[in-house]
Amino acid sequence: MKIRLLSVFLSILSFGSSYALTLEEAVKTALEKNNLLRVKRIEVKEKFYDVKSAKARLLPSLELYTEYNKTTDPPYAIMNRMEVKKLDMMGTNFNDPAKYQLFKTGLKAKVPIWYGGKLRIAVDLAEKELKATEEQVKKSKNQVVFDVVKAYYGVLTAKAFVETAQLAVRDAEKHLRDAKTVYRAGLGLKSDVLRAKVYLEQMEENLVKAKSNYEIALRALKVAMGEFPKGSTSVDGDLTYREYSFNLDDLIERALKNRPELKELEVRLEQTEDMERMAKADFLPHVGAFGNLFMADDTAPWNKENSSWAFGFSASLNLFSGGQKFYRLRKSRISQLKVKEFKERAEKGIAFEVSQAYYHFISAKKRVDLARAALESAQESLRIVEKRYRNGVANITELLDTQTALNRARSAFVAALSAYSLAVAEIYYSTGELPSKYTELVN
Repeated sequence: MKIRLLSVFLSILSFGSSYALTLEEAVKTALEKNNLLRVKRIEVKEKFYDVKSAKARLLPSLELYTEYNKTTDPPYAIMNRMEVKKLDMMGTNFNDPAKYQLFKTGLKAKVPIWYGGKLRIAVDLAEKELKATEEQVKKSKNQVVFDVVKAYYGVLTAKAFVETAQLAVRDAEKHLRDAKTVYRAGLGLKSDVLRAKVYLEQMEENLVKAKSNYEIALRALKVAMGEFPKGSTSVDGDLTYREYSFNLDDLIERALKNRPELKELEVRLEQTEDMERMAKADFLPHVGAFGNLFMADDTAPWNKENSSWAFGFSASLNLFSGGQKFYRLRKSRISQLKVKEFKERAEKGIAFEVSQAYYHFISAKKRVDLARAALESAQESLRIVEKRYRNGVANITELLDTQTALNRARSAFVAALSAYSLAVAEIYYSTGELPSKYTELVN
């Protein structure tokens, strides 16, 4: 069903700007400039480099180092002399070898061979953290689009209220002319003319307020788009009605499939399973290789009076650490239960959000039908009362009261259309589909 009554009193407004912003352009701008979304994208980059860092720990490490020491401690003083082959076994007092210095420069290499799978698990955890952050970006994107849609329809609604206020002024001017005509014909009173004039001034005041609200709505849209609330612009389009129908069970099923919050919790659950694997790795041996190549001198750094090298393997197995390994394992398993509870709670909450959006939609749809019928009745009522007033049968109070009722019916119809459009947007937001569905609201 299409409602055509809007054409009676809604038209495209333009306040000082030849360029009209579309909803698609507003959303595109917001997705580029919204600060919250930018922060989330930066966080994705951070997690990306966390993955790179975790993978780098799988590779060998090579370290260039230089050392200097000067000591009178017998063991170290003797070793310093041994490093540069200047230890005199016969002439050295091993209890008091005197002070000695050493410069040592070299390369150290470490190769992780197997640490119980910990390094590989760390990569898996980092990759899942990246994936979880990407789901957070999708959640933020859904929210940003919803905020822009609400702000955009706020502008359209404010623009429609300006138009209804303009129509109210036009009608009030007409009633003033009629009151003057009836007064000149001797069928009315001077007070009727004054009453109509006061009514016109009230409608003009309402128009000023409506235009102010429109300007505020435009700036609210700019903020939602990630821009500073300054400068002039206008929006393309008007409040319109398009027939929608939804099935609640289908909506809930789609939400449970699409909502990024649930996908993030699924990733978090997988991370707790990785943490259990990490805890189990503490019970396994760690194996690695190492190498050291260096030169030494007792006079200056980087001089080479002697050089040496070392190469070998290391293996370790923690046999007992006070039960820490068992506690970490148990904690990882309990963490899985906690995330499962959070996930179930989120599913229930999302199902409620979808249900709430659905019944808002049902209510808004009914409001449109009722407001349309009320508008038709108010228009017909005013037509009759205007005719009676010109014939001297109705008084000015009855005429202006009927006009006020029509103004309210117009505003109620605008509010109903606005609520209906936002209810549709709320449904798509609750299912997590708004970024791909919002164009349906204007096409």
